[in-house]
Amino acid sequence: MREILLVFAIAFFIFVEISTIYIHQNSVGILGYYFGFYSREIFGYMAFVYPIILLYLSYSIYKTEYFDKNFLKKFIIIVLLFVSILMAQSLIFKNQLSGMVGDFLVTNLLSIFGPIGIWIFVLATFSVSFIVLFDIRFEEMFFKIIRETNLSIFKLRKKEKNDFNFDELELQNNSKNNTINTVIEDLEETNDEKLTFNFKNQDEIEINENKKSNSKTTITKELEENKKLLNDITLGNVIKPKGFTLPSTKLLNKVTKQNIQINEAQIDEKVKDLLIKLKQFKIDGDVIKTYFGPIVTTFEFRPAAHVKVSKILNLQDDLAMALKASTIRIQAPIPGKDVVGIEIPNEHFETIYLKELLEDELFSKSTAPLTLVLGKDIVGNLFVTDLAKLPHLLIAGTTGSGKSVGINAMILSLLYKNSPDDLRLLMIDPKMLEFSMYNDIPHLLLPVITDSKKAVIALSNMVLEMERRYKIMSTIKVKNINGYNEKAASQNLEKFPYIVVIIDELADLMMTSGKDVEYSISRLSQMARASGIHLIVATQRPSVDVVTGLIKANLPSRISYKVGQKIDSKVILDSFGAESLIGRGDMLFTPPGSSGLIRLHAPFSTEEEIDKIVNFLKAQRTVEYDENFLKQENSNINSNEIFDDELDELYEDAKQIVINDKKASISYLQRRLQIGYNRAARIVEQLEFNQVLSEPNTKGAREILL
Repeated sequence: MREILLVFAIAFFIFVEISTIYIHQNSVGILGYYFGFYSREIFGYMAFVYPIILLYLSYSIYKTEYFDKNFLKKFIIIVLLFVSILMAQSLIFKNQLSGMVGDFLVTNLLSIFGPIGIWIFVLATFSVSFIVLFDIRFEEMFFKIIRETNLSIFKLRKKEKNDFNFDELELQNNSKNNTINTVIEDLEETNDEKLTFNFKNQDEIEINENKKSNSKTTITKELEENKKLLNDITLGNVIKPKGFTLPSTKLLNKVTKQNIQINEAQIDEKVKDLLIKLKQFKIDGDVIKTYFGPIVTTFEFRPAAHVKVSKILNLQDDLAMALKASTIRIQAPIPGKDVVGIEIPNEHFETIYLKELLEDELFSKSTAPLTLVLGKDIVGNLFVTDLAKLPHLLIAGTTGSGKSVGINAMILSLLYKNSPDDLRLLMIDPKMLEFSMYNDIPHLLLPVITDSKKAVIALSNMVLEMERRYKIMSTIKVKNINGYNEKAASQNLEKFPYIVVIIDELADLMMTSGKDVEYSISRLSQMARASGIHLIVATQRPSVDVVTGLIKANLPSRISYKVGQKIDSKVILDSFGAESLIGRGDMLFTPPGSSGLIRLHAPFSTEEEIDKIVNFLKAQRTVEYDENFLKQENSNINSNEIFDDELDELYEDAKQIVINDKKASISYLQRRLQIGYNRAARIVEQLEFNQVLSEPNTKGAREILL
């Protein structure tokens, strides 16, 4: 729409310009004739210029996404400059083209200020307009003149001094002995060295100052890397569910407008401080781009060719002190670029509301039912992802990092997209605090599980549900849940809803039944994607005994909020950086198939808003729980069938060796049976399941139970 208006505006102003130049009805018609005639009468000679000014203003309005103070200031200055030109025109020209507006202003002000006062006003307006429009700074001009003057004087004095020394040396060579000559030569060399050194410093200062004064920060409002990922989100007409009304964004609190403007002078000052501090540590380079966002400002620093990246990383604390920041994060290097990212918290944080993100077209028109709202990126643009493409998510963050706020935003975005017929949730909350407010919503498969033993059973039965779905899907020859549901609609078969399993604290489950939980999560993360079952697993303590290698290997998509130590960041993200986050929902996200980290800021939602949405959902439909997911018998039967069907041919031989020799290690069975390590490990697992061997203790040893 804006493009159409711009084209019409350009066409109109071109017509007005032509009408002013060719004031003949035969060329421009009666409308053009009147436009041209009255333009000349009102504006005089400026009638030939003002359409071009209006054309420039139209283009500026088109390019401006929102009207900030800088745009308003420049608009007022242009109007003021135009008026002052009209007045100057009236004072200079006394003919028909002096302009009615200028004549009116001059006539009324002449008796008050006189012609000299009006000329002073016109010249002052001219000066102010040029200073604002071209960003001229008197202080910089003044110091530049002083520097140029001092440098010229210095060069002149140096030349005079060199000439004087040369003449003096010739005279002394003719009249003094060799000893005195040697002393004079030494003095001359010393003086020359000092002069050369000082001159070099002066020259460097001049170059550096000119570089600083001429450089201006380029503030970018879009991230190309994020744009590529968001292009994978398919937009279109979203089909509304039948028999169920999705919640409206009116249930959420009104977004409070925040007037947080980009302070370019302050950003330039930070750039200068950053470059000075890096220069002190002999790190040369330049800031080529700046990204200003709701929480942080990011500087892209391009180091010189001789600078090692590791040297910049070691200066994180020094740079934080120099920039007066609580913490900074250095991304060195940014993948795919020859720059280093330096992220600094803003002085004032912008509150990110969930409502504005849910109302954004990127979410509301996304055709993916499992679209998750993650938050805003470092330039303030919405960032969403499709859980079906992740296909699972591992989350870490300490208490107070905003992890719960981020998970609530993900849950609410799922509830805003899906009816209970299309999506079922299984929530596991061993802490008994985070998910209690979601109890009895119609999307739940079971009441929010707070008991660790029940959680283990539910996860085991979720594996059974996955296998059941695959058996049905294989009979009708489809590869995924979308293909199955399309055939199910035409063949009157059972519809498979998406199932999202959300675990709030993995550490509690791993402490009680680590091996069973690890087995279920691994099986689901390896195979459940095509069946429509997805995992969101969160933990406060991302240590290696909680987030094991097997779990990490099958959960490539990860989010880390602020963590306490560098090693925690390394465990969850395979890189450092999460320890330098600032909390309040600040996160690092690793999308699948990408080596880079994306910094995002989670939206805020209050408990009152969640209660409104929950009550709205509960009022529409009564929840129907599926208690089959808590039946332990099903899980045991399934496990027995799995192991009985797959017992190794050497199982009985291995059992006799263990009982007779009283040795139960994998390597021992490997040697005795002359088999590979993996096969021996599988046999040991079967012996453990059939209660021949115990679970390994802290030292890895097993007891023989028979």
